Amino acid sequence: MKKNALLMVIVLMAGMCITAFGQVNEDSTPWVYESEYQVPWSRVDSLSKLITMCDELNFYENAVEMGFVLDIRIYIHHTGGVWNVKVQWIYSSFEAINEPGWGKKVWEAVGVDEEKIKEMDGGFNWVFNDVIHRDNIYRLLLSVD
Repeated sequence: MKKNALLMVIVLMAGMCITAFGQVNEDSTPWVYESEYQVPWSRVDSLSKLITMCDELNFYENAVEMGFVLDIRIYIHHTGGVWNVKVQWIYSSFEAINEPGWGKKVWEAVGVDEEKIKEMDGGFNWVFNDVIHRDNIYRLLLSVD
């Protein structure tokens, strides 16, 4: 009971601090585009390999360095939850979420040829073919690094 009361006090104090020191700056608050998938476990190993391949080719790092995204996070549930794959793309603005063609620009900067891109796209299409998924867009309110 005491723990719950202490937690409530901390939450209230944090709320007062936000009120006292001003609201979150809407222009600098990141947007999080999150997708969750129910990927069959027989495809998760292939997905892990594709993600590793993209990482080794510096796709994710270049997407951040080129300013298309602030961060990319990919989670795979280790014990078999229903929503076993989660991908978060963190953007600086809502407009950045809808910027067309930035993935192709990143691949061009990395120097990956069209055949390799088609091969990886085919792999991702196979993994995500006919899987149930849901997308959400959030505003990041608090992050403690």
